[in-house]
Amino acid sequence: EELGIPVWIDMSSYEPEPLGRTEWIKAYAVLLGKEGEAEKAFDLQKRYVDELRDFENSNLTVAYFYVNSSGQIVTKPASDYFVRMIELAGGRYALAGQGIASGTSSSITMDAESFYTTAKDADFIIYNASIDDPPVSAKDFIHINAMFADFKAVREGNVWCTTKSLYQASDAIGQIVSDLHAMLTGNAGSLAYLYKLN
Repeated sequence: EELGIPVWIDMSSYEPEPLGRTEWIKAYAVLLGKEGEAEKAFDLQKRYVDELRDFENSNLTVAYFYVNSSGQIVTKPASDYFVRMIELAGGRYALAGQGIASGTSSSITMDAESFYTTAKDADFIIYNASIDDPPVSAKDFIHINAMFADFKAVREGNVWCTTKSLYQASDAIGQIVSDLHAMLTGNAGSLAYLYKLN
């Protein structure tokens, strides 16, 4: 600003609705003279979500987290946009009552005991592999913490991982919601942003 250079501040991460993040493509399009292309890209993502509007919530619960280097569970508050994507997909967030993130953090850190109590009966586990190195199999997942073997989702073979690019895919929020829906409904073939641990 001191040099007279225009400054653009991207505030997309403050959007409470997932598609609000994708809609920022329209703002960038104005800068680049690509409004038509941006409208098409946004409409495609919106269609993914619109197709699920009449889907009755499955009430299947999803625990979303990773384990940090200290062995603590790192998850998301109920207000997080990824939690909202789980809801749009037809699921329910298993960790919704676990408080709020502190300061500028968008994450909640839990001890293993609290996590066990809250998430052991979740129908699905999604391991956030965009932050941490992912386990390559369900067996490797259990090696992270032996208590995971007691979890319903582990026993029933419903442990999933995100791809590394998940948080860079704000232009594909609708497709991520669609992937979550496919996971919840058992219609998952080859998904772009989730994969199952066997």
